[in-house]
Amino acid sequence: MIWLWRLVTLATALLLATLLGGFVPLGRLFNAFQPLVVATSIMVAGILVRLNRGMPTLDWKGLAAADRKNLTQAIVSLNKQYLSILALNAAMALALVSLTVVGRATTTLWPDIIQRGVAAAVGGLLGLCLARVAYMVWRDVDIVKLQKTLIDGAAEQETLVAASAAADQ
Repeated sequence: MIWLWRLVTLATALLLATLLGGFVPLGRLFNAFQPLVVATSIMVAGILVRLNRGMPTLDWKGLAAADRKNLTQAIVSLNKQYLSILALNAAMALALVSLTVVGRATTTLWPDIIQRGVAAAVGGLLGLCLARVAYMVWRDVDIVKLQKTLIDGAAEQETLVAASAAADQ
């Protein structure tokens, strides 16, 4: 499934880079910078909320050691991915703010190939940000499913132990 997300990420980045670089002049793209900075900031806020979450509060004693280790490793791995997505979104915000500071008037003096390249770079970075945030959401759902499996398994084990104890009496 990871290869599919990598393919989606690559396709999204290339598609947006091609569309913006080929069909949206950099001067017109300036009109979208403010909403893009807001959208990027919202994505960053979502990532920071996820990072603040930490480990789930479970009764760890009821879980098998291998299952517990699998869950904690998945959560640590997910947090590392969150940090990389956070850095990517920060780079996007920095690029947009930097271009805003440079200004539309200055960038219109650049050669057309440079303007298209910058527009394509903004599109590619935007595509990466969107695809990685979508991946983050998918991984969150994946972790919740893993937690459900472990909690249900621990609850079933407790029920079996209680039933076995009752049968022995």
